[in-house]
Amino acid sequence: MNFGDILDAWEKEQKSAEKKGAKSTGQEWRNKKTEPDSVRKDAAGSANVKDSEAHPERKVQQNKAHVDPMTEWIRRYGVIDKDAAAEKAAEKELHKDRAWLLDMPYEAQIDLHGLTAEEATVRLGQFVSECYKRGIRKILIIHGKGNHSEDAPVLSGMVRSFVERDYRLGESGHPDKKDGGKGATWVIVREKTVLD
Repeated sequence: MNFGDILDAWEKEQKSAEKKGAKSTGQEWRNKKTEPDSVRKDAAGSANVKDSEAHPERKVQQNKAHVDPMTEWIRRYGVIDKDAAAEKAAEKELHKDRAWLLDMPYEAQIDLHGLTAEEATVRLGQFVSECYKRGIRKILIIHGKGNHSEDAPVLSGMVRSFVERDYRLGESGHPDKKDGGKGATWVIVREKTVLD
């Protein structure tokens, strides 16, 4: 098809539009671009139904095509709060730092005063299990100085041997006088492992 054929076809369209009663200004293409997509008028001025309204599946495809890729990615994968993740990582590193563990306050404590060695062993085992399960890192065990014992202090020796044998317990020592001095023992509880 050459240019002359195209020009002839255009003139025929113009003449047929004039016969229908609409006067062509040659500006129909502008009106098509500026009118809303939902209603378009042909050369005669009658409203046409939008193609996507006649075919709903095409409308769904058009909506999918117009979704911003970044929005789609966020919907699919979510957003990670990098600041919260960094704070959590920094706190985990602090937990591993020995000096920080030694200076941290006691998160839980148990008082074994007045118990026999067997009763104290059972109660201490339950206490350590609960602390280990809950992720508590530093505990205080109050056992007394043994002033009321006839021979050597009973509970302080039992606590020392319990701490040395239990795999969940780490470093230990005696606190300041205000927290019990030689009558108490602080213990660092190890972090829970994947196998536990």
